[in-house]
Amino acid sequence: MAEGNALIGRVGFGSGTMIAQGYGQVDEDAARGAVEAAYRAGVRFYDTAHFYGSGRSEAIVGEILQDRREEVRLCTKGGVRYTDPSNLLTLVCDSSYDALRRFMEESLARLRTDHVDVYLLHQFDPALTPEQQMENLQRLKDEGLAREVGFCNFGAEAAARALATGIPSVVEYSFSLLDHRYLKELTACGERGGLRITYGSYVHGLLSENFAEDHEFAPDDWRGRSRREGRSGTSGNVFFAGDAFAANVAIARRLRALAEPLGLSLAAFVLALTVRQPYTDVALFGCRDATEVADGLSGLSAGIDDETLARAGEILATANRPAENLLGL
Repeated sequence: MAEGNALIGRVGFGSGTMIAQGYGQVDEDAARGAVEAAYRAGVRFYDTAHFYGSGRSEAIVGEILQDRREEVRLCTKGGVRYTDPSNLLTLVCDSSYDALRRFMEESLARLRTDHVDVYLLHQFDPALTPEQQMENLQRLKDEGLAREVGFCNFGAEAAARALATGIPSVVEYSFSLLDHRYLKELTACGERGGLRITYGSYVHGLLSENFAEDHEFAPDDWRGRSRREGRSGTSGNVFFAGDAFAANVAIARRLRALAEPLGLSLAAFVLALTVRQPYTDVALFGCRDATEVADGLSGLSAGIDDETLARAGEILATANRPAENLLGL
């Protein structure tokens, strides 16, 4: 098990996959087991969000960790909701103070705590300026509801303006071996001494599951919508739409061939490589059950030599990695 390994402090449990909309059928008992397994393995950072599973993600995290609150760091996100939880294209943003206060109160009740360690805006709200949104976060922090505040998924201009206020000390962006779109924002936060949380380590399953090029996703899985329609309402769409899916499956197959002689799964190998990258302080990994947790963390204590790291770099150099922040503002 990874407990005691220095790299365990570089990972966080991402609770979107276990319970959030858009990933097919949900097993809440398995999700509880995943949170418990992560804690027992030494993971102490837990990331969730107000809308994940219409609140069920926060509720499960709160249930499992309520008696361990002083040992863990809780991060949740607010400012967005879906008018139709079954359709990820129905996202509505509201980062007004009154809305954030309501989001926060609901999140704290589900998490069974009186404050969170990190509170983030989940998306940029085009109805407000970046400065206004940061001021609203500051009010929550001043009220003692969050120790640190910040944002996720802001476009390049909005991120720069938000960071310039000096209020946010945390950002969260997609980052992986295949995703370099937000290096500028992650770097800017790091240069200010901020915490950089990254999600999508497994690229929504591309770098953890054994997909074939003709894989058919479940009807309620957003990745299938990306494959069929070229859109899904998520930033991960770019990895599944068009020819990207087959190309990324081929990259995953080559990485798996490197992992197998080490006795590691693709997921374990990928997480071990990701936490070694200089753009992340806490790399989130998403798991649906205890078995996936143990598997993913197993690579943190594995000996990966320089030759293997170099070969992985050569494989990844052939990937067509998106590298530009195209988020609004």
